Amino acid sequence: MGSNGNGHAKTTHEDPVLVVVQLSGGNDFMNTVVPYSDPHYYDHRATLGVPEDDLIPINEDLAFHAPAAPLKEFWDDGKLAIVQGVGYPNSSRSHFRSMYIWHTCEPEKISTEGWLGMTTGQIDPDTENVLTAVNFGRGLPQALVSKGVPVTSVGNLDNYGLMTGLDDEDDRNETLERFKEMYAPAIGTGAVMDYLSETGLGVLDGAHVLKKVPGMYKSEVEYGGNEIARGLKDVARVHL
Repeated sequence: MGSNGNGHAKTTHEDPVLVVVQLSGGNDFMNTVVPYSDPHYYDHRATLGVPEDDLIPINEDLAFHAPAAPLKEFWDDGKLAIVQGVGYPNSSRSHFRSMYIWHTCEPEKISTEGWLGMTTGQIDPDTENVLTAVNFGRGLPQALVSKGVPVTSVGNLDNYGLMTGLDDEDDRNETLERFKEMYAPAIGTGAVMDYLSETGLGVLDGAHVLKKVPGMYKSEVEYGGNEIARGLKDVARVHL
């Protein structure tokens, strides 16, 4: 996503947009994309194995579990790729360490920076656009954390912003100015304060742009009422 000289959001359909859907939890990948032709699958999953009647084959070796049926259309149209066997050597089998590696792509050392955050920094090294990366959801994933990289994190786009509880526009503007004055002078006084100040000012700039987005979006697409659907709708509203 880009912005013009007036700070208003703009997009072009030629601009590539990477949407990462982070599904944190206990998904059983072998029961999502099922290696149904491998006899070891049913030998070792006599109880957990997906019955053949509940499979949607995509080739001679793999099949989708029936609840994933909507993905089959994308597969047939060549719009979906499946990458199997993603991992790293010498796994400790620790869930928490694995999640940390997943977010940082650093299996050999402890890193404080996420791979998406570092990628954002390379795309926009001068932080000209605080909306180069936008997170939809609760909290900021470790994958998006990187020093000097502002990332706007949105829980609900419809009421996103700062000081939204202030109904009077003049009071809100005055409070936002104080917010800006509080953060700006701290830059250059130390690494921690630099980070907090840059983050605070980035949030202010991002909120200014995103507050206009909901009223600009029009679509005939009907989204579901679950959290993933709401997040994808917000992605579309920001980028379309």
